[in-house]
Amino acid sequence: MTNPKLRDLIELVRPTLQAVATTDAERAEFLYDLVREVYEHVKFDVYGPDADTEERTRIGQVLGAALPPTSADR
Repeated sequence: MTNPKLRDLIELVRPTLQAVATTDAERAEFLYDLVREVYEHVKFDVYGPDADTEERTRIGQVLGAALPPTSADR
C-alpha cells in the first residue's frame, strides 16, 4: 500500500483486535462495518449515490459476503 495514511490505519487494526477480547460474532460485525464504511465512501463521496460503477458493484459484493451471521445462521 503506497498511501501512508491508509497503511497506518491498516496497521492499527490487528493490534487493536489483539488488545480487546472479541467473539467471532463481534469480529464478523467489525469486518462488515469496516467494509460498509469503504462502500459508503465509494458510493457517496467518490461517485455519488446515483452512479452505478464496477467498483461500487464489486465492493457491494464484498459487503454482502461480509454480512455477519444472524441467529438464524447458527
